Amino acid sequence: MPSETTITTPIPTSVSRDAVLAALHDHDRYIRTTCPQLINYAHVSSNPATSTTREEGLPCEVYEVTDKRPIGQTTFRLTLTDRPGEGIDALIEGKAPTGSMTIRSRFRVLEGAPQSTLEERVAIDSNMLMNKMIKGNVEKSHPEQHQKFMAC
Repeated sequence: MPSETTITTPIPTSVSRDAVLAALHDHDRYIRTTCPQLINYAHVSSNPATSTTREEGLPCEVYEVTDKRPIGQTTFRLTLTDRPGEGIDALIEGKAPTGSMTIRSRFRVLEGAPQSTLEERVAIDSNMLMNKMIKGNVEKSHPEQHQKFMAC
């Protein structure tokens, strides 16, 4: 059963909504921000036929990313879909030493009063042990990643 969590971070009034969107849509910055132990990455393809976003007419880019994680070095496929005016969707498909995993993240820049927020909804689908570990890591490390996207 998938595990879900939501991380919400207020956007400082000194940072524009467009600046946060531009930071999210910068795929190099996105990868370097969300993979702090990045070893390397390479662009694999654009608009893969298997992508669900292709049906929506949105372009997506696929990368192969190698990163160091608490469980060791892992290589995974990352599909990024820019959502104009909204944010970005990320799909991670990988195999860790403990089994396969799928992580879907939806970053959205939400307007609100008194200030806007950056919201990330994460769904993790792996074995029960990995779900718990990944969710804990997301809840611990992603607020800091949000701050990096806002440091425009």
